Amino acid sequence: MASFVDADAFVRWEKGEFDLPGWMESHLGEGEPALFPATVWQQLHYGVYAWEAKRAAKRSRFLSLIRASVVSFSRRHAVRAAQLAAELKAEDIGVADFQVAATVIEDGGKLLTFNRDHFERLPALRLVDV
Repeated sequence: MASFVDADAFVRWEKGEFDLPGWMESHLGEGEPALFPATVWQQLHYGVYAWEAKRAAKRSRFLSLIRASVVSFSRRHAVRAAQLAAELKAEDIGVADFQVAATVIEDGGKLLTFNRDHFERLPALRLVDV
């Protein structure tokens, strides 16, 4: 089963609060990929283009160190994101988080995230214990 990485896990690694490469090495089985939903990859690249040069360069370096694939956001992911949003209309978690959750659910994976407040609301979503 593939493990998807949420932006907050990457940011914690970048800040020195979590060893993402070490986690990937010790928790992913042989041939088990670490994946980034396209929405997360977009969020992480925002800093490369929007921040001041020194901070943007640091983000760019960290992104280049990660060896993981990016999963495209497709029509079926969009439909699932809409369904999840409709189910939780009273407890909105944000468009990006619905897109991330939909990608993980539709692709049969589990999500590495520290944002459990949002993602635990989605019973179909499997979360990685950290």
